[in-house]
Amino acid sequence: MEAEAEIHEEAKEMGSEKPKQTGKARVTRPPHNYVAIVKHSDVPIQTFPLDKLCDQLYDGVVLQKGKKKYWVDRSLNKNCFLVFARELAITWGHDSEYWEWKTVKESGDVDVEVAVLIQACWLEISGKFRTVTLSPKTLYEVSLVALMTKSSYGWGVPVKIIITLPDGLELKCEESLQHKRREEWIHVLMGEFMTSSENIGEIRFCISEPSTTNRKHGLVVKGVAFRPKTEAGR
Repeated sequence: MEAEAEIHEEAKEMGSEKPKQTGKARVTRPPHNYVAIVKHSDVPIQTFPLDKLCDQLYDGVVLQKGKKKYWVDRSLNKNCFLVFARELAITWGHDSEYWEWKTVKESGDVDVEVAVLIQACWLEISGKFRTVTLSPKTLYEVSLVALMTKSSYGWGVPVKIIITLPDGLELKCEESLQHKRREEWIHVLMGEFMTSSENIGEIRFCISEPSTTNRKHGLVVKGVAFRPKTEAGR
């Protein structure tokens, strides 16, 4: 909680300040609150020279023993996060009849686990994230980072998505996975929200398709990402 308190104070300061740097300067200096975040890095952080530090943050670092990944958007100089599958609550996720776990390489050559759906009717994936580590006054998109295998089936019914913001506002939508690209990591958009000093706290999210008869197969879950959006969109 000490690191989070530091981030919270920095977030308040940043929220009250006007940007003073040019676009060129922003991409050569890491965000204000990165120090408290990388305290939990699974790999050594090269703090000098500054260019090396920035390159490492652009590539991303794995945090908290494979629970999260942190990186900095190179063009916007804003914080990005990925909550890995092991940090999510997956219904039947510990039952080898329904899900299996495999390792993939992430930034810094760190092994992280992904969840592979063998077969299930009831799909439910949920999690939470503390918004204090996100960049202030920024429009963020939340997305499921997943891969659909060639043998995927059972995705004719859209999944239901609910995001609950710290102030209690719920964002709801449905998304079909049936025609998503196969055999590559994709971002399935779950929702968007704006960070603010009045709305700092825990954001909760859930992806579900609670069918009792529609058997599904072939979804590989890496995690849920929080990424800033550019003025033009993606």
